[in-house]
Amino acid sequence: MEFLKLLEFKDFFDKKIKNFFENLELGNHLKNPLFYYIANGGKRLRPWIIYNFGQLASANKKNLMDIAIAIEILHSSSLIHDDLPALDNAKLRRGGLANHLKFGEYKAILAGDYGFTLPLQIISNLDNINEGNKLLLMNYFIKTILKLFEGEMEDLIFEKEDRDVSEKEILGMYSKKTGAVFGFCFASPFLINGEVQLAKEMNIIGTDFGVSFQIFDDIKDVFTTEEDIGKETNKDVNKKTLLNFYNYKETQIIADNIYRSVLQKLEELNLKELSIILKEVRKTIETS
Repeated sequence: MEFLKLLEFKDFFDKKIKNFFENLELGNHLKNPLFYYIANGGKRLRPWIIYNFGQLASANKKNLMDIAIAIEILHSSSLIHDDLPALDNAKLRRGGLANHLKFGEYKAILAGDYGFTLPLQIISNLDNINEGNKLLLMNYFIKTILKLFEGEMEDLIFEKEDRDVSEKEILGMYSKKTGAVFGFCFASPFLINGEVQLAKEMNIIGTDFGVSFQIFDDIKDVFTTEEDIGKETNKDVNKKTLLNFYNYKETQIIADNIYRSVLQKLEELNLKELSIILKEVRKTIETS
């Protein structure tokens, strides 16, 4: 079984997605801003999960790579919109200028819009997959996008309207804003093969993984520097996170417990191999 380490996969994936964009029939006025964040780095954690989980599911490798490219485009496009002046008004991303500062706001908006739609075309063009399974995969993906939008809206309303929100509301927002995409990453390799019940369970586990990921990210935002993570830190004084309720150590424990629960649930599904590779990547998630 061919499990790739994250850094090894990143090199492999970077070449694949670069080739995809080189062959994409699209004018540079959209292609350049859309590819900008993708070319600028990123851990490639989401596509890595899809690819490695797909090895255990014995899914078609080309389909896995196409879905991995689709999810990275979706993720990158969400960052383009996140950074816009009307939203987070970020100046930096992945060590470079925010997209709207590099290309102009109108190009960033439209590139992000294009990047939310292009993945749907990628999935619709998948070969060597049962049509019913493809429809199921598409349905999951559309629900993921909608949950992402919903979670982003809640995050912004909580912050910009300085809402008095509960811990439960914050965790619910995390499950949509970050958890939904990871839920799809966990589930999609099994959807390819029509393993519907297992895909449902993996979607739930992946969503929990995304919640822990977001908590770790919130901690990094407060306790690391711009140089460490390549974006502005500690800039949102009204940002609603678990750190509004708990101190650093307590918040870390919550994230730890959720992460451990994810690993345990994978083992309970006789997916110990997946638990092991997620355990190995834990340090990267926490620190970079």
